[in-house]
Amino acid sequence: MTSEDNKPSGTFLVIEGTDGSGKTTQFKKLLDRLAKSGYDVETFDFPQYDDPSSYFVKQYLNGEYGSSEAVGPYTGSLFYALDRFSASKAIKKALSQGKIVLANRYTGSNMAHQGTKFDNAAERRGYFIWLDNLEFEMLGIPRPDKSIVLRVPGEIAQSLVDKKEKRSYTDKKRDIHEADLNHLNKSVEVYDDLCQLFPKDFMRVDCVRDNKLLDVELVHDLVWKIIEPLLPAKNAATVKLAKSETVVTKAKLNQFVFKDENGHYEITDLGKVFLSEAVTNLEGNVYAFKDKLSPITIAAAMARLSRRGDDMRITLLDEFAEHNGKDNDLLKRVITAYGDDSVQQLAGLHVVVENASNLLTKQLEWGRLASYLEQSTRYIYFDQLDKNGNFKYYTPENFDRSTKIVYENILDNIFNIYSKLVHDLTDYITKNTTVPKSEQDGAFRSAIRAQACDAIRPILPVATKSTVGIFASGQALENLIMRLKASESLEANQVGNQILDESRKVLPTLLERADKPERGGALTAYIANTKNDIRNLADKYLPENYGSASPSVQLVKSWPNNELELVPYMLYEQSTMSLSEINSEVDKWSIDQKIEVFNSYIGERLNRRHRPGRAIEQASYTWDIICDYGIFRDLQRHRMVSDLEWQLLSPRFGYDVAKLVEEADLTENYEKAFDLSAELYSTLQKAGYNYEAQYATLLGHKMRWTITYNGREAFHLHELRTAPQGHPGYRKLVQQMHDIVAQKHPLLAQAMKFVNRDEDPELTRLAAERYTQFKLQQQAKK
Repeated sequence: MTSEDNKPSGTFLVIEGTDGSGKTTQFKKLLDRLAKSGYDVETFDFPQYDDPSSYFVKQYLNGEYGSSEAVGPYTGSLFYALDRFSASKAIKKALSQGKIVLANRYTGSNMAHQGTKFDNAAERRGYFIWLDNLEFEMLGIPRPDKSIVLRVPGEIAQSLVDKKEKRSYTDKKRDIHEADLNHLNKSVEVYDDLCQLFPKDFMRVDCVRDNKLLDVELVHDLVWKIIEPLLPAKNAATVKLAKSETVVTKAKLNQFVFKDENGHYEITDLGKVFLSEAVTNLEGNVYAFKDKLSPITIAAAMARLSRRGDDMRITLLDEFAEHNGKDNDLLKRVITAYGDDSVQQLAGLHVVVENASNLLTKQLEWGRLASYLEQSTRYIYFDQLDKNGNFKYYTPENFDRSTKIVYENILDNIFNIYSKLVHDLTDYITKNTTVPKSEQDGAFRSAIRAQACDAIRPILPVATKSTVGIFASGQALENLIMRLKASESLEANQVGNQILDESRKVLPTLLERADKPERGGALTAYIANTKNDIRNLADKYLPENYGSASPSVQLVKSWPNNELELVPYMLYEQSTMSLSEINSEVDKWSIDQKIEVFNSYIGERLNRRHRPGRAIEQASYTWDIICDYGIFRDLQRHRMVSDLEWQLLSPRFGYDVAKLVEEADLTENYEKAFDLSAELYSTLQKAGYNYEAQYATLLGHKMRWTITYNGREAFHLHELRTAPQGHPGYRKLVQQMHDIVAQKHPLLAQAMKFVNRDEDPELTRLAAERYTQFKLQQQAKK
C-alpha cells in the first residue's frame, strides 16, 4: 500500500454504485462544483471504453465469454485491473501536480460486481484482500482517498436502468450485469459489505428513503459534505459552501446572485467564493481583477458598466460568472522578470473604482496612456436609493458635523428635484412623440430615456458617484497613483492608496517602487509642490475674471497657416529625399499639384474610422472653451491630445436651460436646483472648504478649460462627437469648433466628411437603439 511519506499531493475521489444509482449525474455535479470552486480536476471513467485496455471488459460485458457466473471472479477482475493499470500513470501524474482526480467507478465496482460470485462472506473477504494486493501492491495502481458509494435497492435500480435510452458501448443491448436483477441485488449487498469492512476507504450514501428517491441536489450535498474535508487547504474558502445554505428567493437570478424583496442585489455563498477568486476586494470601492477571469470576460464586464448602474461585481456575477472562459498564464510569465520602466509597459491591469465622485472621475481619466469606461448619465436614472436609503453622491470625510448636515440636506433636495424632473420629462416626451404607438418598443423606450436623461442631467451635482473601469499598463498605473496621492483632494488621496494596495495583490512587484521615498514619494512631492507654487503665483499676479466676455469656443492657436504646408510630410514616407529637400521641391509646384497630393493622401473615406495617415498630426489646434461640466466630462476622455487642463469648478460662469425643459414647462424646478447649488457652494467656501466647494456645483454649470489636439485627432473627435446619437450639448459645441477649423483649414474640414448636422435627436437616437437591438438579435441566432 502507498505509504504516507510518499502520498501524492492531490486528492483521489471515486463515485461508486450499482447501475441506475445516479453515478453519472452525481459525478457531473461534483465535477462542476469543484471546478467552480477553483480546483484543477482531472476525470476518469471506468471502464475506459475508448481505450484498448478495455477490450476484454467489453467482450465480457457483452457476454462473449459466457454468463457472468461462467467467468469466474478472478478472471473478470484481471480484465478490469488491466483497464485501471493502463490509466494509473495518468492518475499518478495528475495527483503529483496537486490536482483532484475524480473517477466514475474504480476498484469498488470491480469488487461489488465480481464479489456477487461468492457464496459466503469469508470467501468474499479473501477475494477483496487478493484484489487489493494485486492492484495496489503488485501493480502499483493508485489507491483512492475516498470512494463514495451511492446506494439504491436493486428493484429501484433495475427500473431506472429500464428507462435508459442510450448505451454507447453495448449498441442498446443490456450488459450481463444490467440484465440480471438478482445480480443487481447481490451487488448492493456486496457494496454494503465493503462500506462496513473498509469504512476509511468506502462511504455509503443512501439515495432512497421511505422507498422514494432523494432529490438529486440533496444527494449532491451529502456527497459534498463527505469529500469537503479531503479537499486541499489552499482552497479552504470553499468550505463555507457546506457550512451555510445559499439563500434562495423568488428573485434568484442564478447561483451567484439574487434580489431581495426591496430589489437590492445580494450575493450567495457560491458568489462570494467566486468573487474571492476573481477580484481582490469583495466590499471596498476599489478592487482589481485576479487572473481567474479571462481578459475578454473582464473587458466585456467593464463595457457593460456604462449602461448598468450596479456595483460591477454584481454585474459580473449576474451576467458573466457562468460563462467565463479559460485564462492562460502568459501575463504572469511576462511580468516575473520585469525591472525597468520599459518592461512595466508590458504588463497591464484592470482596476475598478466604485462610488467615485464626478470630480474624482476626471482625475482618474486624465492620463492619456490608459483606457477608461464610466457609467453614463445618459442611460441610467441616478435617483435610486442605496440599501441605506441614501442618494448616490459623495460626502467629503473632512467636513465638520454642521457643514456635513447642510451639505447632505441640500444635495438630497437637488436629487429629489432631479428624480421628479427626469420622470416628468420622460412622460412628456412619450406623450408628445411623433413615433406611432405600434412602433413604441424597447428601442423606443431606451431612446426616450436617453432624451430625458440628456436634458435633466445638468442638475446632477458633481458629487454624484459613478463607477470607473480602468485598464492601464504598470507604468501608467504607477503614474495615476502618484498623481492621485499628490492631489489636494482627500478623496483622490484615499483612492490613490487603495488602487496601490489592491493592484499589489495581483502584481506586487509591478508597483514596488510606487511609494518608495526616492521614487514614488519624490515624484508625488514634485507634482504637489509645483502645482502649489503655480497656484500661489497665479493668485499673486492674476485677477479673478469670471465675467469675461470671451467667446465660449475660441481657437487661440493653430498650425500651419496654410494647410498645403502638410504636403511635404505626406510625401516623406514614400520618398528618398530629406524633409528640407522635399520642401524645396514642393515650393516649386503649382497649387493644383499640391492639392492632388493632399487629396490622394486623404483618400476615399467610406466611414469615420477611415482616418488619413500620421502626417496630418503635424496640424494642431489649441482651444479655450467655456461649456457646461457635463459636456466637458464627455470630451475630456479623448486621450490622444497634447494638452488638457481645466480650472476649478464654480457656479459663477452660469448655466443654460435646455429647450426641451422649457417646452415641458419644467424650468422653475430646474432653476431651483441651480439656486440650491450656488447657496451650498458659498456656504462651503465660507467654511474654508474651497476645494471641496466644487462638489456642490452641478453638471450644467459652465466651466473653463483648454485642449490641444492634432489634425488627425480632429478627424476622430469632430466626426464622433457630432454623430446624431450623441448628447445635444457636445454635438453643438463640436460643430462650432469644426466651423472654426473650416475657416482656417477648409481642405481638412472638407475631408472630415462624416461631421454630422441637423438630425432630429429623437429619431436618430431611436434609429441607433433599433440597430443595437437588431445586432443583439442577430447574435442570438448564431
